[in-house]
Amino acid sequence: MSSSYSGTWQLVNLNDLGEVNRGRSRHRPRYAEHLYGGAYPFIQTGDVKASDGRITKFTQTYSDAGLAQSRLWPAGTMCITIAANIAETGILQSPACFPDSIVGFVADPTKADVRFIEYSFRYLKSSIQNQANGSVQDNINLETLARLRFPVPSLLEQHAIADVLGALDDKIAANDRVVDLSDKLAEAVLSKSLDGRSSPLASQALVTMGSSPPGTSYNEKEDGLPFYQGVRDFGIRFPRRRVWTTAPVRTARTGDTLVSVRAPVGKTNIANEDMCIGRGVASLRSRSQRPMTLFHQVRAAHEAWAPYEAEGTVFGAINRSQLEAVLLPMVRSEASGKVEHALTAIENRIAAALSENETLVTTRDQLLPLLMSGKVRVLESERILEGVV
Repeated sequence: MSSSYSGTWQLVNLNDLGEVNRGRSRHRPRYAEHLYGGAYPFIQTGDVKASDGRITKFTQTYSDAGLAQSRLWPAGTMCITIAANIAETGILQSPACFPDSIVGFVADPTKADVRFIEYSFRYLKSSIQNQANGSVQDNINLETLARLRFPVPSLLEQHAIADVLGALDDKIAANDRVVDLSDKLAEAVLSKSLDGRSSPLASQALVTMGSSPPGTSYNEKEDGLPFYQGVRDFGIRFPRRRVWTTAPVRTARTGDTLVSVRAPVGKTNIANEDMCIGRGVASLRSRSQRPMTLFHQVRAAHEAWAPYEAEGTVFGAINRSQLEAVLLPMVRSEASGKVEHALTAIENRIAAALSENETLVTTRDQLLPLLMSGKVRVLESERILEGVV
């Protein structure tokens, strides 16, 4: 992984480094059912964004008929969105099709390391977005993208820089897998402990409906309690800090289950600190002092939330009495202690992986512009990473 920055970077066009072409899809899958549901991944714009730059998940597949009117791009293709959320990037980990709202870049291995190019696009994302235009929604055309000029070092240096940043992304991806597998394990633990009965949420939890504090109390200076208005702030497990308030009205305690009471109703998080909750959130506190069991009971009540998505005049919503009446699956009484212990251990592992990823993402995002601008050499960056990866 060792190398040193030579300073001999050249400005080149993207199409000087490999093939640049739009995806092909003459019919959108939802309008032509015979085109999808087969063996070929069909990547859509929403599938491209990935925290570690790897595209591994997809929401649709193509049939043989779909493939016939499209193209199967090889693994290692870099996808670039050119409409809506412009300049999101990711690298295919397996062959896939994608529509013309995505541009594919297949690197010439004698000229470019596709990982380095993907990192370059992350670095240049804002400047690429500034070139977008459109009367209805922003977009950027293929020609503009293909002619995009950016600095590129020797192939050896590309490999070295990609290895440094890739070491961070590898660890992020490994933690993501830990979270995903742990999540499935928690679902299995709960499922095996259920006794087939259900009971109203109010019998198992104390409910606090959120209420927004005065707008004049909001700040971004970390003054007061963190304030969460709704699902916008929800993460994989814990809400992301964005706003604080010095005049909290309704609060949640550490360990409470947070549930969205406005569209999308029923989304959950865990309060990882004491916080203020707004009108879009309710907090649930276990009556039996089994907070992790309650969290997973709420998550398991999938069908209970669907009716409330249509209750509001514009957006779905659920009120206090409706929330308290939601039926939660019940755990066998003789298993309740063991289930809480097991779920707590799993959730602690998830929390550790997510916390480590925050550190890794921060390190990567700080290192990215320094490496891409040549301000930090690869050898220097390796010393920075000692003890991090």
